[in-house]
Amino acid sequence: MRQSAEVGIVGAGPAGARAAELLAGQGADVLLLDPKAPWEKPCGGGLTSALFDDFPELEQVKPLARAINRARVELGPQAGFDVRLDTPIWMIAREALARWQLDRALEAGASHEPARVTSIERSRHGWLLETDRGALEALCLIGADGAASTVRSAVAPALAVELMPTRVAYPPIDGPPPEALVLRFFHRRVGYLWDFPRLDHRSVGIEVDAGTWRRPELDERIDEYHQASAGHATASLTRAGAVIGTAQHGHGDFSRIAGPGFALLGDAAGFADPFTGEGIRNALRSAQLLAEAWRMGRSDWTRTYPALARAAFAREFAVARLLRRLLSETGAGVRLVESALASDLSYAIVVATLGVVSVHDYGLGHFLRRSLRAFSEVRADPARRGAAARA
Repeated sequence: MRQSAEVGIVGAGPAGARAAELLAGQGADVLLLDPKAPWEKPCGGGLTSALFDDFPELEQVKPLARAINRARVELGPQAGFDVRLDTPIWMIAREALARWQLDRALEAGASHEPARVTSIERSRHGWLLETDRGALEALCLIGADGAASTVRSAVAPALAVELMPTRVAYPPIDGPPPEALVLRFFHRRVGYLWDFPRLDHRSVGIEVDAGTWRRPELDERIDEYHQASAGHATASLTRAGAVIGTAQHGHGDFSRIAGPGFALLGDAAGFADPFTGEGIRNALRSAQLLAEAWRMGRSDWTRTYPALARAAFAREFAVARLLRRLLSETGAGVRLVESALASDLSYAIVVATLGVVSVHDYGLGHFLRRSLRAFSEVRADPARRGAAARA
């Protein structure tokens, strides 16, 4: 293993691999540390239109993904309705996405060591990282190692990141592939179950507020859903679990996501969306902001990066936290979905909410225009809502 690097990046997921690609492209000596990359991260893998707008190079992964144009919003197996999406969501296996990103980082000149970091300390010339493959000294340290970040614990223990537990199973697709993604909500619970159909399998997972359901209960909910939808037991399903790092508690001035010689990206910085838990887009955006700060001045990048992140994320996180409080924590969202089974206006509000979330445009004008259009469409053609049977 190498003994030194200008930039040591811990974690080769979306944030880490993207940062490695961009920094190496600027001539930095970058070493990625990740013992498992590329690997199947336990989350859905949905790529929205906003992602392709922000990162046009992602067009290259579309052959590895499945385009989904319809969502099924449910409260149970017999209570739900359909929503036609304005733009498709592309479902991709996270391992395939991670491999593509890692390859781009290596092509840009970064190096990758399959090493697990066990301890981090300040050194005379930056940071001393002990790993299971030897020691490394890095001048600059980037933490992109997820919500349960080892780097964050060592360099920014005061940064409060809310951890939302997730549990996922990966059933194979039997028969014709599903044409819709599924979002199922639960009474008196913050969180939701998803069913995202990929090319040859599905990602069926659930995320909930911390302290809500433990792992056996999460598995039980997934098993109940899968057995009802697929018609067979789930004993042989591949399963995984993790936590999502959200900005539910806020970041104030964002000053704690970076400091002398270090920065945090993606879930390690708590950049998953507080309302939906979606993290891919913000992981990539945080890497882009870091690279921009690096380009603007290597002597000042740890002060520039938090300022750029605050400008990019503060308003969006504030609106997402408000939506979470209004719709999830009060239970109003579930009641809205229940009302939308029969009410055209409630249906239009649900459609608009899904629309603004998928494009990350939380502006009131956009929401109102989308609501009005959905209301007009469902009044003109009630079949757009699909089956809306009550449980």
